[in-house]
Amino acid sequence: MVKLVVQKFGKIPEEQATEITTTIEECYERLMPHEVEILDLLLFENSSAMKSFYSRERAALGVVSEDFGEKFFASHDAWRGTSRISVCLERIGELPRLVQVGTLRHEVGHSVLHGSMEYYIFSIPQPLTEASERFGLSEKFSFNLLYLISIAVKDFEVTRLLSGKWYVEDQVAYSKYMLSTSEDDLAAWRIAEGNPADMALCLAGRLKDAACVIGLGLVEPSITEWIRDELSYLPDQMVKDFLTVVKEFQRRMGGDTFQNVNVAVEIFLRGLLEPLFSKERPLREKAR
Repeated sequence: MVKLVVQKFGKIPEEQATEITTTIEECYERLMPHEVEILDLLLFENSSAMKSFYSRERAALGVVSEDFGEKFFASHDAWRGTSRISVCLERIGELPRLVQVGTLRHEVGHSVLHGSMEYYIFSIPQPLTEASERFGLSEKFSFNLLYLISIAVKDFEVTRLLSGKWYVEDQVAYSKYMLSTSEDDLAAWRIAEGNPADMALCLAGRLKDAACVIGLGLVEPSITEWIRDELSYLPDQMVKDFLTVVKEFQRRMGGDTFQNVNVAVEIFLRGLLEPLFSKERPLREKAR
């Protein structure tokens, strides 16, 4: 049995806390065997409390990647050496019940597969360094791109683990929710459009959003149709390139997390970053 060390920030109804811990404990049981012995479970009353906490943590621990407006309803990290799952009751309560359950199980999956600090510290691969030098991109850009791609890889691995343990219905619901295009996605694209570096980060963010869907292992054409629909605001050729990257990503994720991250970076550079910097592409051609 995994020991849950619960910390509460604000007013946390006991019934909600019990529902969350019960879901987490059941998931750990199904995912056996694993090496998780203890989990820090942080429950936040609202999103402002959770954002403030992680802002302080980033500053204290020197976390250099940006949060890219991540959806603050639940997260996993091992920044202090032990798996930690944080849940925002205000935000998670807004989600459909099946998505709530899928979210909690997703974070448990991260603690099983990525429960140590090494999974949050990645060195910039040589191909990314070379591409950044070739296109005049900053080190900050490289770190942010690597961060987004590493999340995509880890989310893919978690979904593959959970769906393999017969968590399917909730993971489909969670994955489709994560893939759904938000107003923030559209606004970010409008701002980035015409700037290849910013566009690359937007596409890496969408790869992160699509990673769980990719990891479901569903029979095509479901995945392709879902992704195409959610990316309909992008130029036609860019959507085609993205889908090509998705298919190669799914096919080649067979190593450990570190090997997978390096492979994913190489796929992204060749399939999306380099075409963005090609002068031959009409970047502002809109999808029909």
